Amino acid sequence: MRHSTLPSGATAACSATTNGNDTNLFLPAERMAAGPGYIPNLDGLRALSILLVLFAHYISDRLFPGGLGVYVFFIISGFLITRLLFSERKAHGKINLTSFYGRRSLRLYPVVTVYTLVVIAIYLITRTPIDWLQPLSALFYFANYLYSARMLDPLAPVPMPFGIFWSLSLEEHFYLAFPLLFVLLRGRPQALVFAMIAICVACLGWRLTTALLHPEYLHTNIIFVRTDFRADSISYGVLLAALCETDAGRRFIVALSRPMLWVGALGTILICLAIREPFFRETVRYSLFGVALVLLIACTLFDARLKPIQVLLNHPVLVWLGRLSYSLYVWHYLPRLLGPMLLGVAPLMGVRIAFDLGLALVAALLSYHLVERPILALRRRTIHRNAS
Repeated sequence: MRHSTLPSGATAACSATTNGNDTNLFLPAERMAAGPGYIPNLDGLRALSILLVLFAHYISDRLFPGGLGVYVFFIISGFLITRLLFSERKAHGKINLTSFYGRRSLRLYPVVTVYTLVVIAIYLITRTPIDWLQPLSALFYFANYLYSARMLDPLAPVPMPFGIFWSLSLEEHFYLAFPLLFVLLRGRPQALVFAMIAICVACLGWRLTTALLHPEYLHTNIIFVRTDFRADSISYGVLLAALCETDAGRRFIVALSRPMLWVGALGTILICLAIREPFFRETVRYSLFGVALVLLIACTLFDARLKPIQVLLNHPVLVWLGRLSYSLYVWHYLPRLLGPMLLGVAPLMGVRIAFDLGLALVAALLSYHLVERPILALRRRTIHRNAS
């Protein structure tokens, strides 16, 4: 089964408003460019994506495409981080890289650290052997390369519940380099558009070349998890944010934001999911997914004619679940670790699913309220103090 996980993404600047105005359901033209304020629909998209991941891991990855849910998070993350960088440059005339990396660490590291310590404690209590390289790979963001290097090794150590951190590793590799590229290009939207298109084309070419030279990779998750093969997944989100910064880009987005294109993009995704041929799946499909998902997200964010979908995505339950999604992602493998000890080795499927979902939700709620929110509050106070 693929380890489909949920990247963290960036958080919105403020809470949603609910005054009944339709502009709370989409971004009108005057709000396309980066600026302060809540972005409707994104929390709902996060919620649907984490549900795909959970159902893929808890029920069946044949029925639920968890990897597609992860792809949505990559695009959302790239879109939001780029908007934050544009906003900072507009407000201050420059990008503070130290502050950027500090915010990223405060956003991600505390929850990952607590999860890692809990897993290690369970292994120590149960006297289960620990391969210390695996928790280190989660803490230092090389899980995707560690686990991909072991996929063809029959003597590799038994996997610990850290393989799911491949997506966070990929995301952090991208964000170590991307702010530097943003500064190097002086935050010019047109230059970023061309740079992201180049990355998307290069990743497709690299996947095709590798698949031809190493066909044995096609029956593993190596291409699925490695940063050099999947960096385009985040680049599509950056591309969308950069297009929002120019008049020509906004006109292009408006031209694409049509219900029929939304339907066409959804159809493309369904067709791609139906094609199981390994070479297509591990090469071209990622690019088709990226283009289709950007179209879906652009239409959802900017087209007022998709009101029924937008109303659903802005439902309070989905918004709540979307805000909980990072903690839920990090902790959602805990039930698989504790389940055999608490339920036995072969519980009824319904019992196992209820246990997995219930424990994951409880762990995520505790993590969100006891770790994530206090750290985010500290981060906001620090940013406000530095700005004063």
